Amino acid sequence: MEDSNKKTIENSIQELDRKTENLKIQFNLFFAGELKIPPEKERDKIEKKIRRILSYAEKSSRIKLLTQNLSSKFSLYNNMWLKKLNEIELGLVFIKKQKILKTGYSSTEKRPAYSQIKEHSVEVSLNDEDSFKKFIDLFNKISLEKLKSQKEKEKIINSLKSKMIFENRIDAKIKLQLKQGKIKITLKK
Repeated sequence: MEDSNKKTIENSIQELDRKTENLKIQFNLFFAGELKIPPEKERDKIEKKIRRILSYAEKSSRIKLLTQNLSSKFSLYNNMWLKKLNEIELGLVFIKKQKILKTGYSSTEKRPAYSQIKEHSVEVSLNDEDSFKKFIDLFNKISLEKLKSQKEKEKIINSLKSKMIFENRIDAKIKLQLKQGKIKITLKK
């Protein structure tokens, strides 16, 4: 009976491994813009099942190894997905190849002079709304794809404010870098 239980656990681990690979494909489709919603429910289900298997007390060496490998693999993917989702939420990853092509700049043409500077910075304060307007102005100056709608601007500003609050900072120096057509936003200390 013990052997059949171990076989069942081994089969569950193999099934979760297949589901993890399928989930990886689903997230890649989401990040590529093919899916509208990230597969969060599936990710949560797999995570709960992996936790359940990790808590199983009577594990053989083989099952421990398989469980460890599955857990490590899922953790690696999960961290990558959460990082990308966070970047999307913060508005850091919204300039894609298609948007670069829409702007009309080819790889041989020169971009506007302001965007050729490698790094820009601006001071912002939670007590000064105008500082965030300066941030958006700077963002638009160096970006290949301008923020047109008020909703886009507010999304980036609110994300930035949330990050400042999370880090318990009222004032911050924001660094903007244009790298490979994308703007990287970081809070300097």
